Formats: sequence, C-alpha cells, structure tokens
Amino acid sequence: MKAGILRPITDARQPEWIVPSANDREPNPPRGYVVCFLSFLDQGFGTPASHLMRAILHYYEVELHNLNPNSVMQAAVFATVCEGFLGVPPHWNLWLHLFKADMAACYVGGEKFPLRVGCCTLQLRQQRSSQYIWSVMPSSNRGWQSGWFYIRNDGGLLPKYTGKMVKECPQKWVWGAPADEQKRLAPFLAGLEKLRDAQVTAATVATAFHKRSLLPLAQR
Repeated sequence: MKAGILRPITDARQPEWIVPSANDREPNPPRGYVVCFLSFLDQGFGTPASHLMRAILHYYEVELHNLNPNSVMQAAVFATVCEGFLGVPPHWNLWLHLFKADMAACYVGGEKFPLRVGCCTLQLRQQRSSQYIWSVMPSSNRGWQSGWFYIRNDGGLLPKYTGKMVKECPQKWVWGAPADEQKRLAPFLAGLEKLRDAQVTAATVATAFHKRSLLPLAQR
C-alpha cells in the first residue's frame, strides 16, 4: 500500500479497495464498487470523492473510468489553487470559465472509434490560458489503463459503474459559466493573475500536494 494513497482496509467484508481477480479480463466490479486506476491516485484522486470531483462527473455525465490521468491532475491542481492559494473552496463557475471537456478517440485507417476508458479529457480553454497559472500536463501516461482495480463507492457519491462509453461529445462539455456569473469571477481572476505573476505553475502546485501526501480530490 502506497503511503497516504490507498486507504487502509478496515472492513474485510467490504474492503475499501479490491484487486481484480485473475479471471477479470474486463472490469466487473462488485456491487457498490467502481473502476479506478492507480495513476488517478498519483494525480490526487481519493475516496470519499470531493465535491468538485463529484460535480465534474455528474455535470459531464461520465463515469470515473471515462476520465484520464491528465484530467484528474487538472482537477486536483485547480482544487489546490482554490483552497491553498485563493483561500476558497473549489469554485464551480470559475472551473467552467477556465476549463472545458473534449472527447478522445482512437483513429484506425482514418476511421474514428470511441474509447471506453479515458475518453473525457478536461482541458484549459486556450483563449483563457492567460487568466490561469501556467498549466502544462504530461503528454504521455503510457500504460496507465492497465493499472485498474475496484474502489468502494462510499455513500454512492460517484456515478455507478455501467461500463459507459461516450460516442459523441455532448454540447454542454464546452459550455462556460453563465453570463450573469462572469462579473462575479473578477476577484478570483485577479488572484490568479497574481499567482501567474509570481510564477506559480501547475507543476509547482502538484509538487506541493505530493510532498504533503495530500489528495485534493478526496473529501476532507
């Protein structure tokens, strides 16, 4: 068990996490569990899931396995920036203002095939990048899909696992904050500008929560 990442098992009948059986060629979690990936824990995810993590999954109408490591890191950095630097809980309209979702797919011979795992990519809006800290995610997390296991869905807070596959990018994935909320974001954007001027980056934020063994996307 990696220190501070996987929760200690305290209930033998319903353990906090389960290693898949050797017979599980494809995910088949027991009732009350969802599919998770070791790389998600390295990027700041934990259970019970935080309000921001739950809001992201429910708003974009995806399941945990539909995300990818970079998306989890984007959310973890944003949560840390809000809580640790701006001094506020993760602000949903600020998230919508700065980020959007896009659909990843596999292309074979010029033909597009949807992905079940990692199809939803959370990205900083290019036209808003100057309003946020410098944020560059790793270009590759090779092999991360193989590190899957089952994690207990405490309180049913995460969407139930159905093996969902997103075949088309929903229109709401690119929606921003409501127009009448834009002016209320000014104080937070001013705070982000100061952080950017101070050369705070996504990499330094991630290093900070890793050193402290924090899971920004876990409920505290």
